[in-house]
Amino acid sequence: MKYEERLEKLNGLSEFINGENQDDILLVLDKKYPDDKWNIICSAVHWFRTVESYLNSEKLLKENKEDYNWGEVYLFLSSVDIVIEGINDINKIAKDNEKARLFYKSSEIFKDKEKDDWEYFKNIRAIFGAHPTKLKDNNEFIVSTYPTPYNSLPDKLYGKAKNWDYYTLLWKKDKRKSWEQLEFGFSFKEIEKYLDKCIDYLDNIYNDFLVMINAYKKELSKIKIQKIDKPIKQLNILIKEDEKRLNGRYNVAIKDVKMLLTTEITDKQNKRLYEKFKNVLINQVQHLYNALQYPEKIENINGVENIIDSKVEYFTKNSSYYYTKLYEYWNNEDMEMILINHFSDRIKPFNANISNIRELYCLVKAYNYFKSLEK
Repeated sequence: MKYEERLEKLNGLSEFINGENQDDILLVLDKKYPDDKWNIICSAVHWFRTVESYLNSEKLLKENKEDYNWGEVYLFLSSVDIVIEGINDINKIAKDNEKARLFYKSSEIFKDKEKDDWEYFKNIRAIFGAHPTKLKDNNEFIVSTYPTPYNSLPDKLYGKAKNWDYYTLLWKKDKRKSWEQLEFGFSFKEIEKYLDKCIDYLDNIYNDFLVMINAYKKELSKIKIQKIDKPIKQLNILIKEDEKRLNGRYNVAIKDVKMLLTTEITDKQNKRLYEKFKNVLINQVQHLYNALQYPEKIENINGVENIIDSKVEYFTKNSSYYYTKLYEYWNNEDMEMILINHFSDRIKPFNANISNIRELYCLVKAYNYFKSLEK
């Protein structure tokens, strides 16, 4: 995998969790876990961005420095480890298994007979800088000396050349045995291959999240919501069910529909005209019910939201400013008459006999909706 492709694939995680599935991911994590798993995912995304510049080994052997460029090499190994650990932490969440580990028992990349790839890479990182004087996974060879670029010439003379880029020597702990040292090295190509395998696994993790979301929604559909023929009572039930099931995802819209249905329109002519809008809203109560009862089938309530908050505003720029103030000044009596006076002759066929800002709000919403149908 090329470096640019690696970054694109890695950044896909941010696009996935912040994209169209974000609300569902947040919902299922909240319902499924007692602690905050979303923070773990976001932390991983932030660290991926932090280390992405160091996930390329292409130039690590091309600079001749006193420390053999080891600072950059160590940063590369640490950055790879951060990414792998982050993906593994997210995988635990997606699998709902704290003991889950990427590619358990697989030795496909490093092909070691004793350690799987996960353990082998951790050993590389320990030997090459993480804790080189406290090694524990190499039998009696538990201390490593300074690392250097691998020189293959001596080994080639004996027909034993290795594919390492860097190597070091491991020393024994037990002084009673004869002094020995063990060569140990790694290649950038193999580490990047292992990194890319882990990054590619993100696709599986995305699918696991989608499966988790769908399973939760299917379980919800088995729990029946009380059904009542009276719209207002039904909306009251839906408000409570929305909190329990979807953490109040649709509460703003449901409460808005309720307010639009219950607000008293004082003028008889306005009331008669407004009844048409109320009938449109009443017909949407069933859709709201279905959205909560069958969330695996209905992903949004855009149809309802388009009615109560029409995207089209048929006012001058100056009136659009006042339009935004309708809800902002809901309880502001000082602004109430200013708004009523401004809109009273702009929402025909509704007349100017409007008692308060709530009534004005409802009539403007109705006007806006019916005007949008003229397109």
